[in-house]
Amino acid sequence: MEKPMRPEHPIALITGASSGIGEATARLLAANGCHLALGARRVNLVKELGGELAAQHGIQTFASYVDVRDSASVKSFVDDAAKALGGLHVVVANAGLAKRLDRVEAISEETWQLMLHTNVEGVIRTFQAALPHIRKSGWGHLFTIGSVAGHNVYENGGVYCASKYALRALVQTLRIELCGEPIRLTSVDPGLVETNFSRVRLEDDAKAKAVYQGMTPLVAGDIAECIRWALALPDHVNIDEIIIAPRDQASVYKVHRKM
Repeated sequence: MEKPMRPEHPIALITGASSGIGEATARLLAANGCHLALGARRVNLVKELGGELAAQHGIQTFASYVDVRDSASVKSFVDDAAKALGGLHVVVANAGLAKRLDRVEAISEETWQLMLHTNVEGVIRTFQAALPHIRKSGWGHLFTIGSVAGHNVYENGGVYCASKYALRALVQTLRIELCGEPIRLTSVDPGLVETNFSRVRLEDDAKAKAVYQGMTPLVAGDIAECIRWALALPDHVNIDEIIIAPRDQASVYKVHRKM
């Protein structure tokens, strides 16, 4: 059986690439020679980022609008990216969010549907659209951005936690289904990362800042480095799951804060 060839410059597709972990991953992979397909709803930001990274690193980039809650949008983005860049090897299904802190009995349908449509269904759509292109390219690596909330629940976060538990089940199943193919699969599951995550969730800058007060959280670049490292390992090595947290966070309920 012919050994699959790792490309010298893998083509990596990133959803939610306009800020935070997605942007940091794009910057790090570009610095390591990957060509990039960048997608987000804030299309002006990914277009600007793509142009910057192409000029800085001499890579090819494709940047376009994508809403992972919409199947047609995802398929169009992935197909157009693969056509523009000549294939697809790496997918970082990064688009996701938390919205509000609500008890399960009180959360609005609009809020819980937003999280499930984005965090779970969005990954299914992205991987379904990408896998035919990856198989055609002959070598690949899929990444999801999970959460410690997919390992331990906490009150007022029931639906968000449920979405990340569902994502773990999805990834573990897909890992079995892809076994024997030259496609690796890694879930990176962070604890507290200071991005715009809490601002989106709490809709209040002061409350969002308080989430990280008195402790040293992770930053987006820390998660990007996990992705870069797992991708760089020899092809026979698959990092199934990375749980990464700040030293100051021992669990969802135990955070050391300096007074």
